[in-house]
Amino acid sequence: MVRFRPWGATALAALSMTQHAASFNNPQNLPIWCGKIYSKDYPADDPGGQFQFPTPRSEPLLYLTIQPRYNIFLESDDSTSFIVNAPISHIFGSSYKNQSYDDPGSSTKNPFTTLDIEIYNEESGELLKSSSVPVNSTGNIIDFSLSSFKPLFEPYEVSIYGTSPDGQQSYTAKTHIYVLPSRSYGSAVKIDNLYGGLYVQNALNNWKGWYAIFPNGGYADGGYVSPANISFANLDTYASQGFNTINIVPDGGLPDQSYPVAELEQYWNRMDELNLFNLYDMRFAFQNTTRINEQVALWKNRTTLLGWYTADEPDGWEYNLNSTKLAYDQLKELDPYHPVSLVLNCQNFYYEEYSSGADIVFEDAYPVSINATYSIPWGVPCNLTYGDCGCDNCVGELTDVSNRLDDLQNYQANLRGQGSKPNWAVIQAFGEQEYWTSIPSPAEVENMMMLAVNHNAKGISYWIYPSTDEVNVGSGQLGQVFQTAPGIDFLFGANAIKALPTAGETLIDASAWIVGEKMMVGIASGQYVDSSSAISITLPESASSIDQVLYGDSGWTVSGNTLSKSGLKGLEVGIIVLNIGT
Repeated sequence: MVRFRPWGATALAALSMTQHAASFNNPQNLPIWCGKIYSKDYPADDPGGQFQFPTPRSEPLLYLTIQPRYNIFLESDDSTSFIVNAPISHIFGSSYKNQSYDDPGSSTKNPFTTLDIEIYNEESGELLKSSSVPVNSTGNIIDFSLSSFKPLFEPYEVSIYGTSPDGQQSYTAKTHIYVLPSRSYGSAVKIDNLYGGLYVQNALNNWKGWYAIFPNGGYADGGYVSPANISFANLDTYASQGFNTINIVPDGGLPDQSYPVAELEQYWNRMDELNLFNLYDMRFAFQNTTRINEQVALWKNRTTLLGWYTADEPDGWEYNLNSTKLAYDQLKELDPYHPVSLVLNCQNFYYEEYSSGADIVFEDAYPVSINATYSIPWGVPCNLTYGDCGCDNCVGELTDVSNRLDDLQNYQANLRGQGSKPNWAVIQAFGEQEYWTSIPSPAEVENMMMLAVNHNAKGISYWIYPSTDEVNVGSGQLGQVFQTAPGIDFLFGANAIKALPTAGETLIDASAWIVGEKMMVGIASGQYVDSSSAISITLPESASSIDQVLYGDSGWTVSGNTLSKSGLKGLEVGIIVLNIGT
């Protein structure tokens, strides 16, 4: 679990008891994590809260959805668009028959392959766009004008209406769009709803246009990076190691469990000078409306505010199921310019309820040096209904990180009408305590980073900074590959094509991103020992040559749709850009 201070087992149990609510399966006043009892004094019981996947239907459905391309627009934006999806589904949507008549009175049938659409501003009734999209397509970009949207701090409702060419089959969906007043102070941060990337407008670009940021930075010990005797030395070192974001963990021992305001203001001034983005942590405040109001008023206009971080593992602590959504709604009303994020710890425990309170959902599976089947601190087994081993429903392999990301993305994809949400990964950079007997090596940290990115993580954080010097430096260096061109262009210009077929070794994870005439391939070997085997990766498209190696060994070769190498080092990571086509 993420620890905000050196919590021991006794404190953990006490907090679990006090936060437990009657709506959960297991009774109150028991030591519980992720809904599971972890004390040998009590028997196992089903924790409940498992994600309920919808039942597929036999008949085909057309599932029309619409989202704004970005979660916010500014009145000064030149480019505005919607994402329209019209896939054939057996889970969501309305009845679809693959036929359309030339006209209502005709007996001549044509295939129903094109959906005619109209998009309306529901407040004004104005038609924003009339167009068409292919049936069974996703990611259609439909441009529109902001001229009918007066800048407001509240969202507009937008509707889409789709019909078959003969008008006999109809579909509809709704979304909301923020069109906010432009700014000449503070920051604005938007999420790309197509590929999950973050884009910023602030003092660095003089509040004109947007620039991409792949977040790479740690949860930082406040006593280390922002000590009471004002010194910027450790904060400057942190930035010089290549990190571009930071979450300064609030001190749970202070009277308001927050930050000393005067001190933080000085450190934040330095972060502004460094353009080091702060993910403001409200873990102790997010369930208190007054404290949310106070903290947002203090910091919402900082030029390096990246966003608001509310709940730290609410599923583990079993906070009230509506707690994250209540905080989210309040924050959106107070400050729609910044996204809201939280971290989930459990593998499958009330995902829908807790994730509803965030634009960005983190995972924090910590698999290194754990006993995944037996809880040493508690002396009980760990399984689906019992025990706490420090990594919920994990197997104790580095791939627990990528598997957890896949789980979250699978849950989100099976929520009707909600669209995707970006995921970030919190990488384990600590150990030598309770469940985790050793600190991960730099190679293990870099491998988990690559696994996360291969599985569509659009940002990376670490618990906790400072780690070892080698981990601090290595994670900063690899992170810079993701933060800068051309790496960020691939990560923010496409979604990963995951699980590329591999041969030669069993523990290889490879993904590809295709943008234009180039392909980036990310590779993470799960073997801890060196191998001399001939390795091959089957690419999703044929490649003509290697353009450049962004990270790792240069010994790869490409021929057609096969990327090859002789031998791999233990836990080797590689990032390669290929030229595709002939």
